[in-house]
Amino acid sequence: MFEDTDVVMFSVALSDYDEYITDSEGVSTNKMLVAKALFENIIAHPSFHNKKFLLVLTKFDLLEEKIEHIPLAQCEWFSDFKPFISHNMKKGCGNGNNPLLAQSAFQYIAIKFKRLFHSLTHRILFVSLVNGLEPDTVDEALRNGREVMEWEKWDPSIVTDPKSEMTSTSIEGPSYT
Repeated sequence: MFEDTDVVMFSVALSDYDEYITDSEGVSTNKMLVAKALFENIIAHPSFHNKKFLLVLTKFDLLEEKIEHIPLAQCEWFSDFKPFISHNMKKGCGNGNNPLLAQSAFQYIAIKFKRLFHSLTHRILFVSLVNGLEPDTVDEALRNGREVMEWEKWDPSIVTDPKSEMTSTSIEGPSYT
């Protein structure tokens, strides 16, 4: 069915960590946990065995706005997110947003997905960030998708080495506990 597919692009909204969806039976589930479950089902599907994956994390701009007021730990999967952000750094932000906190959250979420992917497939997950307020980031994510198809031809270790620089974030990210 997907024989000609080289790269699977999976998109997750960074701002979904505190939002819920209600199913037909009235059960509410965190949207990030729904995305995680769908991701697990897709990567486990036999049609995608040995396919490269690119995780596109979207809505960074909304994450920047939201994370100041709603902790990432609202999602139980992220309960151990406790970044160190200096109060002096926070005071330097004129718009009220803390880009360092949002960047830390992005890195943390990327690493969580990368570790999950690696634990289930023993392969590397490529990650790209999209910010709706910066249209060039969409083009960059699509460009990354095309490049992922070529990387293995240049250097096969890129897609097998979990510490590869080409994967955006190593699975061995900083500790947030």
